[in-house]
Formats: sequence, C-alpha cells, structure tokens
Amino acid sequence: MNKYKSILVAAIGVATLAISGVTASATLGNSGFHPGPQTRGTLLSNGLHLNADNIKFQTKDATDVVVQEIKQDVGGDSGWHSHPGFVVGIVKSGSVSITVGCTTTTYLTGQTFLETGHTPTIARNASATDPLVVEVTYFVPKGVPTRRDANPPTC
Repeated sequence: MNKYKSILVAAIGVATLAISGVTASATLGNSGFHPGPQTRGTLLSNGLHLNADNIKFQTKDATDVVVQEIKQDVGGDSGWHSHPGFVVGIVKSGSVSITVGCTTTTYLTGQTFLETGHTPTIARNASATDPLVVEVTYFVPKGVPTRRDANPPTC
C-alpha cells in the first residue's frame, strides 16, 4: 500500500511541476524577441550631479549604464516586464507599441521612448510587414539585471 501512495504522491508532484511550468512560460511570453549582447559600464560614484545646457542628470550610488540592440520579428513582443532604474529607447527601424499598465503608445523610426518603474510593460512590433530594431540604454543600480519579468496587469 505504501508503494502505491509513493507513486501517487510522485505523480501529483510531477503534474504540479508541469502545470506550473506551463503557466509561468505562458505568463512571461516574449515571442520573436531577440535582445543582442549587452555592453555594461559603471559610473563609479557615491552620487553624481551634472547640470549642463538645461539637462540635469543625478545618481545617488554607483550606477551601471548598459547599451543593447533589440530586434523583434513581425508579430513579436517582449513579454510583460519592468525595469529597475530607467530605460531610454530609440526606434532604429520599424515601429513599436509600448503598453505600460493599460495605456499604449506607438513610436516610429527616429522617435525615443522611456520606460521606468514597477508597472508591467510590454513592447510589441507595431508593423505588419517590417522587423523592429530598437537601441536601448539602461541606467540601473550597479550589478542589477536590466529586466524583471512581470505578470500582465488586470485592465
């Protein structure tokens, strides 16, 4: 009898893991999303205060600056995520629809967008025919990954 209980418990455990794995991967998405290699450098400082030509830049601790090119296929998306610090993105080619929470804005070639905070965000290739290429620069706390996967918001 104990042998059958062990087999039943093991089967339930495997089924639970399989269902959890499917649920997690379905939540995170990101199809046709191709992030390139990252180049990372650190602004070593206990606090940086720059103010020149009506542009202000400030950090409180050491900050990593990370540059990356991201490509998306037609119909591709980034999956729901957020970023520590902030991101400046430039649409190099194509167009991108950025949904932050429940609000969507589309950016065209040559336009710049910002992402920041803990609000779930997804980037979708907005073109029906052209791949999307975006150049991004992340400003994140030193040593912190540039992306946090997130669940979609309830809109």
